[in-house]
Amino acid sequence: MPEILRERLPPQTRLEWNDLELILAICRAESLSGAARILGQTHSTIFRRINAVEARTGVRFFDRFPHGYVMTDAGRAAMATAERVENEVLALGREVLGQDERLRGRIRVTCPEAFAEEHAPGIVARFCRDHPEIQIDLVPGHGAVDLNRREAEVAIRATRAAPDTAFGRRICEFRFALYASEGYLATAGDLPLQAHSYCLIEGTLGWLVPHIWKTKEAGEPQVVFQCRASRAVQNAGAEGLGITFLPCYVGDADDRLLRVSDPIAALDLDLWVLTHRDLTNTARVRALMTHLYGELSARAYLFGGDMKPPTTVNFLKRGA
Repeated sequence: MPEILRERLPPQTRLEWNDLELILAICRAESLSGAARILGQTHSTIFRRINAVEARTGVRFFDRFPHGYVMTDAGRAAMATAERVENEVLALGREVLGQDERLRGRIRVTCPEAFAEEHAPGIVARFCRDHPEIQIDLVPGHGAVDLNRREAEVAIRATRAAPDTAFGRRICEFRFALYASEGYLATAGDLPLQAHSYCLIEGTLGWLVPHIWKTKEAGEPQVVFQCRASRAVQNAGAEGLGITFLPCYVGDADDRLLRVSDPIAALDLDLWVLTHRDLTNTARVRALMTHLYGELSARAYLFGGDMKPPTTVNFLKRGA
């Protein structure tokens, strides 16, 4: 902890790292419930802790309002110090890990949810057979994790551009298309594209503007099923609930779904394997990334949408 926080202060008023970490979490979340999620604690625990810190130091770090917690000047000063300390601790951790030349230890890998379920187990198993002293923790999800904050050491990420602080390799195109079940197509009739029912991954409605609807508001009534879990959306489409919008490697591999459009070129991303630049000298990270480059490159046709051609019902081509 910086000496400035210790000098000339009686022990009961000193801010320790646990206090700063708590203040930083509340500053970032602007609420106790959000800070509880960040720190993995309960709302009541966070409430007791911040009250205790303020009572012990005699400093009010937050103004309490019905809409949330707002930093005071003292809160902003504490947040600035906490961020500096956090960055130094994280940089030290990356530096120490980056000097590790042993092919053993644990690696935290983040990747898309469907990839984690379908492809990652086999890829990881083959890697671990060759490197039995390395353990893999897999973190599925659509949100981008922060490699700077060591939320993961390796990221398999679909994006248009890799972060400046990241090191890695572009594997191939990562494309999306529209899919529907044969049963849905048989009963939906000859509707224009924007009038169909849709099953969407939460947060992707805006992606389909203006390709299907002119505005998000126009599309909202047509979305009959939404879920954060891509597998749930895939299964809803396969059950005939409506047209679904999926990465090609997911939709093309599902025999229950027909592709009803070409890949939507304007939404194309690139598939990358990334790590933080400070970790490029870590032996186990290098070994895993090399393995992933080979495994994913062999599947480039899946991610690029070259596995399943559209059916004769190609909504985007016919301009419905």
